[in-house]
Amino acid sequence: MSVSAEQKNEIIEYTYKSSCCRRAIMYGMIFAKGKADDKTITLSLEKREYAEFLSKLVNEFFGKPGDIYRSSKGGRNIFISFVSPSASKYVSELHNITECEIGNYVSLKCRNCLSSFLRGVFLASGRLSNPEKQYALEFSLGDRTEIFARLLSNFGMSPGISHKKSGDVLYFRRGDDIESFYGRAALNKVVFNVIERKIASLARRESQRYLNCVTNNYFKSTTAADRVLRIIERLDKQQLLSSLPEELEETARLRLEYPEFPLSALAAKSTPSISKSGLSHRLKRIEELGRELLGLPEE
Repeated sequence: MSVSAEQKNEIIEYTYKSSCCRRAIMYGMIFAKGKADDKTITLSLEKREYAEFLSKLVNEFFGKPGDIYRSSKGGRNIFISFVSPSASKYVSELHNITECEIGNYVSLKCRNCLSSFLRGVFLASGRLSNPEKQYALEFSLGDRTEIFARLLSNFGMSPGISHKKSGDVLYFRRGDDIESFYGRAALNKVVFNVIERKIASLARRESQRYLNCVTNNYFKSTTAADRVLRIIERLDKQQLLSSLPEELEETARLRLEYPEFPLSALAAKSTPSISKSGLSHRLKRIEELGRELLGLPEE
C-alpha cells in the first residue's frame, strides 16, 4: 500500500464526533474536486472507498446519498454525483471570493474544523510521494490551486505552484512544510510515520555512503599494495633490490616472501619488529626509489 493510501485510509476510518467537522471534511472534498452543473455536483475520486465515505456525508447533510459510478468512457477513477443547491452555490462562488473572505468561506465552526477541511482536500486531491525516495506533497486542484494557496498562506503555510499541461499543481517539497501541513490537518500518526520513514531512509543512505567509503578505501589500499609489489618484483628480476637501503631491502624481500599478508601481519614478521605505520612508510619509500631505479614515471 502506498504512503498516500495509508494516510487516506486513516482519514476515512477516523470517527468525527462533531457534525461541523464532518461538514468541513465534506466541503474540503467538494472544494478540491467538485464540479457544478446547475444544482448537480460531481466529483472524480481515486477509489470507491473515498466516494462511499463522501456519500455518507452527503446523505447526512443533504438528505440523500450520492450516486457512485464509473465513467462510460472507462478510466480508473470513480465518480460520485448528487443534487444540492447549497453545494452548487458553494462551488460557483469559489472564484468570486476575495483573500480576506477565504477563512469565512470555509465556514470553520470549531477549532477542529480547519483540520477536517484540510483532510477533505487531501483525501480528494492530495498525494505524498514515498519519503524514502523523494519527499513531496502535491495537490491536483486545477483551477482551485491559487485559491487553496491563498487559504494556506492565511494559516502560515507557503506552498509552491507548478503549472502543467494537465492542470496546476500545488506542492510542498521541504520536510518541515510537509510536516506543518499534516500538523494542521491533525494527522499526527501520519506525521510520526513520515518522520520515521524519512529517518530510516537517511540512515540507510548514511550507511551506504559509509560502506562505499570503506570499499573505496579498500580498493585504493589494494591497488597501492599491488603497485608496490609489482615494483619490488621488477627490482628483484633486474637484481636491483640490493641498491635499496638495507632496511628497505629487507622489507622488500619480506613482501616478496609474503605477498598476501596484510600490513599488520607483515610488520609482525619484520626483524626487528616495526609498527604498521612504519612499515607503510617503508613501502612508500620502496616505491619512490624503485621508480627511480627502474626509470618509471610517477603515478
